[in-house]
Amino acid sequence: MYAGWFLAAMLGMGAAEGAVESCATVPCAAGGTKVCEPATAERKVARNVILMIGDGMGSEQVWAAWLYNGSKLNITTLPVTGMSITTSASHGITDSAAGGTAIACGCKAINGQLGLDAKGNAVESLAARMRKAGKATGIVVTKSVTDATPAAFYAHVKSRKDTPAIARALLNAGFDVVAGGGSADFSAEQRAELEKKTRMLELAAAGECEPASRRGDWMPQQVEKALRVLEKDKDGFFLMVEGSRIDMEAHVHHLKEMIMETLDFDRAVGVVLEWMKNHPDTLLVVTADHQTGGLSITNANRETGMVKGEYTTFQHSGVAVPVYAAGVGAERFTGVRENTALAPEIYQAAGMAL
Repeated sequence: MYAGWFLAAMLGMGAAEGAVESCATVPCAAGGTKVCEPATAERKVARNVILMIGDGMGSEQVWAAWLYNGSKLNITTLPVTGMSITTSASHGITDSAAGGTAIACGCKAINGQLGLDAKGNAVESLAARMRKAGKATGIVVTKSVTDATPAAFYAHVKSRKDTPAIARALLNAGFDVVAGGGSADFSAEQRAELEKKTRMLELAAAGECEPASRRGDWMPQQVEKALRVLEKDKDGFFLMVEGSRIDMEAHVHHLKEMIMETLDFDRAVGVVLEWMKNHPDTLLVVTADHQTGGLSITNANRETGMVKGEYTTFQHSGVAVPVYAAGVGAERFTGVRENTALAPEIYQAAGMAL
């Protein structure tokens, strides 16, 4: 269901209110930018935060899917939009480890490293801080749960390839919900331990999950199940959802399958929007860690769904990526900002100190 009409009314809605700090420092590549608000201002607080990341999903991926799908997407109904600058601490073009860390931890990172700032210091992630605040936490992805983007929310390692260390970190991360692929990354004993420590565990594949064209509604269904589990927490929750395979298909220039992955991710966004109708004390942020493939749409027909495109690289590109937001605190996510600004704005929207 492409439900957009009600979202404008959701901006600023919430069950609880709290004072927001009058001026907060939001980290950025230049070393910090002041975001100031009137000292007397009060804003409603987001009890629940849902962060959805389309891996490699630049504006080009979104609009290719929009054109293919008859000029409609759930993502494009979100009332607030912005842009996120994706450069890393070490490169003009980020990888998923540094991109994920910037989003998860609010700091620029070195390509290949997870949960560490540019000096090698471990930095708490959104998930860790939300958990300390008493909230339930979860991740739902379509690649391995130890892959770079989800790992940025719980691991602190110098190499994204250190899968054993990442797997051990997940065991101790305290997530209530874990869904994705990667069962082969854990021993039988570790899988049993993870089963005991979570309220919902779904390891659907040894490695990556099946492509969208073969996995049916698995991702939207897992997101719905996760919401039903997490909504029971009296203090609210934090959920990170990643459309992981958008990136994979763009890397190999599979335009049709890349569009299918983007549409599958968009259906998961639709599940969240439908759920938010009865949970207005929620912030939804949809973005990407980087753009993949340097896609250019060369021809399209929005009536027939015909889309043609050309890729300029088999790697990531350096362009800024879109940010979409709805719900409590969504107005914070406008403008062109560093990707490191996302986490501080989410903290403030949730009434948490920086």
